[in-house]
Amino acid sequence: MSNETFDLKGMKILIVDDTPHNIDVLRKTLEPEQYEIAIALSGEAALKVAPKFLPDLVLLDIRMPGIDGYETCRKLKENESTGKAPVIFISANNDTKDILKGFRVGGVDYITKPFQAEEVMARVRIHLQLQLLIKEHEAARAKMKQTAMELLTKNNRLQEAMQQLKSAQKKLVQSEKLAGIGRLAEGMCHEILNPLNVIFGITQAMEMERSEDEDILKDLASITEEIKRIETITNKLIDFSAKGEIQLESVNINDVIQKVMENLKNEGQLDKVEVNQDLAPDLPNSLLDSGLMEQVFINLASNAKHAMDDYGTLTVSTEFLAKENNAKSADCSISPIPNDGGLLRVKFSDTGKGIPKEHMGKIFDPFFSTDPDMTGLGLSVSYSVVEKHGGTITADSNGEKGATFIIDLPVVHRNSGA
Repeated sequence: MSNETFDLKGMKILIVDDTPHNIDVLRKTLEPEQYEIAIALSGEAALKVAPKFLPDLVLLDIRMPGIDGYETCRKLKENESTGKAPVIFISANNDTKDILKGFRVGGVDYITKPFQAEEVMARVRIHLQLQLLIKEHEAARAKMKQTAMELLTKNNRLQEAMQQLKSAQKKLVQSEKLAGIGRLAEGMCHEILNPLNVIFGITQAMEMERSEDEDILKDLASITEEIKRIETITNKLIDFSAKGEIQLESVNINDVIQKVMENLKNEGQLDKVEVNQDLAPDLPNSLLDSGLMEQVFINLASNAKHAMDDYGTLTVSTEFLAKENNAKSADCSISPIPNDGGLLRVKFSDTGKGIPKEHMGKIFDPFFSTDPDMTGLGLSVSYSVVEKHGGTITADSNGEKGATFIIDLPVVHRNSGA
């Protein structure tokens, strides 16, 4: 590589020597190259000048009163601002031990007195070129590091955006699935209920006519029970397919939960279940359809009871998540209901048999149930209700024991325009 490749003009050289004549010779030798030159007449002076001047190269005499060149070099290398500047020692002594000592304390080269102008210029030029290459390399590395960090940041943002997109797509697919089944169910249920009412009427009439025939009455009772079961299923389907707007009112979600749990307890639907309520105090009121949310909590409590064959514990908890803490708690990006700030989180945790891993992706699908006695509509209805409130419902289970259903609802007030 030719010398012309490097532009060394303006690079900084610090000359340290206690002899003014030597300084004058070095200055006159180097000035034609248009370097920026600073002078220090002692080691102490050099240690004060260097951190301010920030030289690209130091020409340092070894034999000086006070701090000698070796100690001066050592201290320059210890200073973060001057440690990278190469040091060329200058001495009338060319003893090998002195030269090696200079290298040990951080020197990179050695020039003997009396000076040879060509030698001085050549050595200075070589080390300035190396210093320039080092600076360019460090700048390139810093730029590459910055670029890498920018790429990492962009990649993280892209991954986050993709995750949000997948979440939104999943919700849209689920919504379309529920809507399609809902439309089908609405028409079917009305067609089923009409003949079912006729059958029920005939059954009641036959019970009155054959009131003394116990075998017939037993069969008719079975028919009546199955009719009621069909009615239950169809009514749930009608609820599931309802297109009406939710009726929002300002309520405290703790009150809704306490009402549901008290009713279930009084009706004997939570027998053999120990219920723990860990409801956070001072939760903010929010606009909710209390009737629909009651149905959601009934469904979750009933599922928990069913999952605990004998005895078990159901823990219901609530908490408020401030806005800065809930950025990823719920994806309400497709919700028509604005989030004023914060989420209400409700958890239903049971000690039942858990949800198998292979079923986790299906539990909110309509009619999905591993129990033939269950309709498979409770969680689908709950999903639809929570979604209408702009919230999310998710499940967590290790597949062996216990399950937790988590509902996140945005806090909404009347002045939000909901």
